[in-house]
Amino acid sequence: MNAAETDSRTPGSLGAYAILRTRDLDEARARVAGVFSPHHLCVARQDARLDAEMCHVPMGGVSVNRLRYGATVDIDVGRTNDFLLVMMPLTGSAEIRCGDATIRSTPTLASVVSPTLPLRMRSQADADQIMVRIDRALIERQCAQHLGHDLKRPIEFEVGMELSESGGQSWASLIRYLVGELDRPSNVFTSPLTRAHVEQLVVATLLLAQPHRYRDELLRPGRSIAPAFVRRVEEHIIDHADQALSVAQLAAHAGVSTSTLFSGFRDFRNTSPMAYLRQVRLQRVRDDLQASGGGDATVTEVALRWGFTHLGRFASEYKRRFGESPSATLKH
Repeated sequence: MNAAETDSRTPGSLGAYAILRTRDLDEARARVAGVFSPHHLCVARQDARLDAEMCHVPMGGVSVNRLRYGATVDIDVGRTNDFLLVMMPLTGSAEIRCGDATIRSTPTLASVVSPTLPLRMRSQADADQIMVRIDRALIERQCAQHLGHDLKRPIEFEVGMELSESGGQSWASLIRYLVGELDRPSNVFTSPLTRAHVEQLVVATLLLAQPHRYRDELLRPGRSIAPAFVRRVEEHIIDHADQALSVAQLAAHAGVSTSTLFSGFRDFRNTSPMAYLRQVRLQRVRDDLQASGGGDATVTEVALRWGFTHLGRFASEYKRRFGESPSATLKH
């Protein structure tokens, strides 16, 4: 790719959002870990010197970042667990090993790192990357909402994203727009309302652009749209999951009979109203355990707070849903 092609693809600098400029390895590791996750970082060549820079724009469950190390570095992340990462080199390259897949990521080949797969990478000295971080809970929730049923297995994306192909072009165009707008002194993303829509747009674009185990189902034509009363009950459950809710109360809120409510959830969500409530509460437990950060909260206290009184069954459901035990989440 020639210089002109590079310039036409390269988003803006995000320089107004700089949070790091250092030659100190420990400082770089700590600051990057604060945005992403703890990891091992080392300079690949002893005679090389780090010159790290990072820019960070938080937008709810999504953040747009730019990161360069200025030296060839080896990074071992393990599993990110709580977030998905899309890395797009503006210049240079990075060798990415995610799960069993290994690719050389370049300005024409982005990498998509799934939360459940271990990540190791070597970022070359000339690598300068845009990194889009997406909360795992956000992408799983939006995928399940579009499908109309819970996810039986975690979402795992193909690692390589060809930016010259249709899906990759859509993704790259979206990120180019976002970064270009963020680089404007006065931009639309100063509004919380606009930022909320960015979350949905980024997640929906990735779900449709990059292959994963649920994409064919998402792309299947002729999907029925759930009736308004189903969506109304879902919203009510999300807003009042901390309260005692019964099927009768939910049906009254929706203005339909209990049998109609059950039929709507069965036909359009492949679940029941109370099973949906249970899944929302499981997610709230996970959110609280993650927010605790290993503090004074215990798994039992958080589970009971969200109405889970049978702790053995709760632990089994939690592990089946999130791929780890509640205590493992609390320790992260």
